[in-house]
Amino acid sequence: MRNETEAAAMRMQGDDPAEGRSRVGDAAARLAQDTAQLARHEILAVQSEVRAALRRFGAGGALLGAAGVCGLLALWSAHETALRALEPALPGARASAVLTCAYATGAATLGVAARNRVRAAGQASAEALDRAREAVPTGVRRGEGEKGAD
Repeated sequence: MRNETEAAAMRMQGDDPAEGRSRVGDAAARLAQDTAQLARHEILAVQSEVRAALRRFGAGGALLGAAGVCGLLALWSAHETALRALEPALPGARASAVLTCAYATGAATLGVAARNRVRAAGQASAEALDRAREAVPTGVRRGEGEKGAD
């Protein structure tokens, strides 16, 4: 009888080990729910931001496409003008051949310049990566950190 009374008094005070485990379990469950809810809210916020950025990107892409079409039409018009300007000095086929050679030379020159720039950028990136690797100690790169020193 005395043990039952003591057990009842302990339960009233909240010293019951099972009740303590239940409280910890409830707190852990609430924490997990709160964390999951926070993660869902953050994901929704990121999705909203990405959608807004994609809308802006889409509008910018459409404008860029329209600018490209206008540029292509301007280039075509310039080609026709150059061709008509050359025709009095050269027969039609030769004028076209001269323009074709001029365009091919320009394309080759720009292509070589672009290739050289891309190669230089690749080499600069490789050198920067090498410098970064040299700056980081070997153990840290392998994920060993201080454990590797033991």
